[in-house]
Amino acid sequence: MQLSEPNTVPLSQRTSEGVARVLREEIFSGNLKPGEPLPERTLAEGLGVSRTPVREALFTLQSEGLVELTPNRGATVRRITSKDIVQIYSLRAVLEAYAAAEAARTCTRKDIDALLDAQAKLERVGVSGTAHEQALADLAFHRLISDATGSSLLQTIMGQVLAFTVSYRSRYSYPAERAALAIEQHRNILEALRAQDSELAERLMAEHVESSREFALRHFDESENAVVP
Repeated sequence: MQLSEPNTVPLSQRTSEGVARVLREEIFSGNLKPGEPLPERTLAEGLGVSRTPVREALFTLQSEGLVELTPNRGATVRRITSKDIVQIYSLRAVLEAYAAAEAARTCTRKDIDALLDAQAKLERVGVSGTAHEQALADLAFHRLISDATGSSLLQTIMGQVLAFTVSYRSRYSYPAERAALAIEQHRNILEALRAQDSELAERLMAEHVESSREFALRHFDESENAVVP
């Protein structure tokens, strides 16, 4: 195992949160791959920290569904199954539809401006961005909607759910047609939020998550059935 940027955790961030942030980014970027072992000692040496924050960070990432901790085997990057995809997108459909409805009622001008910036970045990334860039741009937009609700509980839950999604979404780029559809769906959701139409925002978000689930499952099936020459 080799971290892409070893010894880069600043002294002020050598906490479990700082270590979790670095490892999360390594998983999202694909540098740490599914099934890859995450030995505490190696990680601690690579990041220039003690083993305690590494151990705590691994527990945090386990709660997000990114890491699997097995007795006598230690930690590994979690492999994602089709059942995982179905479950996580089912959760997203419920939680994000609710968040969109609430955000339509509570969002401020500042929230809308932040979403407009996030949407503009998403459109810039479009098809030309890497899978990782597309996933992070999408993540930023969705997180801002949960932030706009003002509910710290919802923000925490959504952060965990979205982190799991990004770990898989970062593995494949959207083709032009799918990217254009996702951008249009985001744009329509944003307009519903600006109009403070909670019912429309809720419905559009549920439809968006459902179409994302269908594409994720199709990609999973294709990658699992791909013939390696």
